[in-house]
Formats: sequence, C-alpha cells, structure tokens
Amino acid sequence: MEETDKKPEMIVFEGMALPPFPPLKQDAKKRLEEIRNLECRKDDVILVAFPKSGTHWVWEIVCMLLKNKAEYVKEIKEFSFLESIPDIKALDDIASPRALNTHAPYRWLPKQHLENGGKIIHVVRNPKDIAVSMFFHLGNSKDRPRPTDFKTFCEMLYMGPVPPYGGWYAFEKEYEQAKEKETLAAIFTVHYESIKKNPIQEIKRLAKYLDVDVKDDVVAEIADKCSFRKLKEADATLKDYSVMTKVNPKAKEALSKMYRKGEIGDWKNHFTVAMNERFDARFKEEMKDSKIEVQFE
Repeated sequence: MEETDKKPEMIVFEGMALPPFPPLKQDAKKRLEEIRNLECRKDDVILVAFPKSGTHWVWEIVCMLLKNKAEYVKEIKEFSFLESIPDIKALDDIASPRALNTHAPYRWLPKQHLENGGKIIHVVRNPKDIAVSMFFHLGNSKDRPRPTDFKTFCEMLYMGPVPPYGGWYAFEKEYEQAKEKETLAAIFTVHYESIKKNPIQEIKRLAKYLDVDVKDDVVAEIADKCSFRKLKEADATLKDYSVMTKVNPKAKEALSKMYRKGEIGDWKNHFTVAMNERFDARFKEEMKDSKIEVQFE
C-alpha cells in the first residue's frame, strides 16, 4: 500500500470536511438540502452514525429485523446512503419500510421524518477505534489519500480546524442535545461495542424499538449472519454494486475495502502513551458537560 504526503481531497461546507461523493462534489449545499427536505414515510428508519462507527454492520442487522428474516439485502448500504446515492429521487423506488442511512449531523436530518416522530437509530463507537479504522480506510482510498503517519492523522481528525462532518465531538454532542429535547422523533442509541459483546441482547433491543416481534431463533441467525467474517464474505459475493458502478466504475473496488478488522480496542496497537494522554485530556475537556457513555475497552 503506497502512502502519500498529498493532502486528502475534501469538500468544505459549514466548517465540515465532507467526503468527495459525486453529489457533494457537485453541490454540497444542494445535496444536504435535498436530505433535509426529503419526503419521508411514517415507517422509515434512519440510521445515523459518525463515519467508521459500524454503519454497514448495524444497517444490515436493521434490514434483517425489518423483514423479520435472516437474509442479506442484495443492495449495498450505499443504495440508501443519503449523501452518496447519485439521484436521491431513486429512494422512492425502495419498498417500505425503508432503512435509510447517513453521516449527516442532526440539523440536516429530514425535517418531515422528525415531524412524523420517525425512528432514528444512532450508533456510537469509541473515537479511538474510529481513528484507527478511518486511517486504514483512507489508506486504501486513491481519491482521499491520508497523511503518512497515524499521529498526524489523529491530530487532523480530532484537533484539526475542519474535521470530517464537523468532528466527532460536535457530531455526538449535537445528537445528545437532540435526544434530550426529544419531542416527536425518538432517537435510539446503540453502542458498537455492546453489539460486538452481546449481539443477541442488542439485536433484541433493536427489535423492540422497531416494533418487530422476532423469534429467538431468528435473532440468533441474524447475529450469526451479521458476524464480521460472514458480512465481509456476503459483501464480496452477494451484493449488487450496479447502482454505484454506473456512476463510478471503481466503486466496487473502493467500497469492498470497508471491512478491515471490526475489532474492539485496536487503538491500543496504534496509540502511543503520549498520544493517548493527549487524546484523553482533549476528550475530558470537550465532553465535560456531556453524559455520553463511551466504551473505550
């Protein structure tokens, strides 16, 4: 894998560094407004997460639960990914109930969905593991090359002036504040680490939130089919990438690298003692007024 000193390509909007998805490259404001003004259905489910928090994994679980079957969806997650789908109107063709997904901050979520009291599943992951996952993800990207070393990358990711999607701290605190204010839309929070440690329990929690009466054997089968190894295999052999490859012939090559390790605590293999101390000090300061629980182990 060749590394580069070239600065990562990014789109800057509202103080956020956004990935170079074609709709965002063409007009980031227009796409975000399309998301906010999206015509929603009352049974839509929107999955929200900061990048590299396990969106693919949880989305697959949610899709299985909505169908009450442990069957992989043939479409890729990006087929309903609000920022990257080439034509947002194509979402109209997805049968209900739709499982949509986004990395957008709360303020850009579909207004109609919030007004309808729509279901929102919010995935939280240890930001140290996010840093590692994103570092290697960008290392596999020709469009978004990363800085050459992990320390520089972490400085940019958590202390840079224009972080991805406004930064983990701002992203998570905005959802926390929205959840505290909950009026109509109910935000259901799941933790990456909890699903990894107790998949049966967490899948049952999700099913209850989604009002799905699922049998124990189906839950067990969903947990098995959504293990990291099996999801990676399914992604490589069963998924239909055509909706994305029509726009970008190399989309399958890029998206197929989404699955790396899927482990908890991989940050310990990459953070030095000094880096960890610096991160912890920043985390303590940024989150001093927050009640968000982060599982670092």
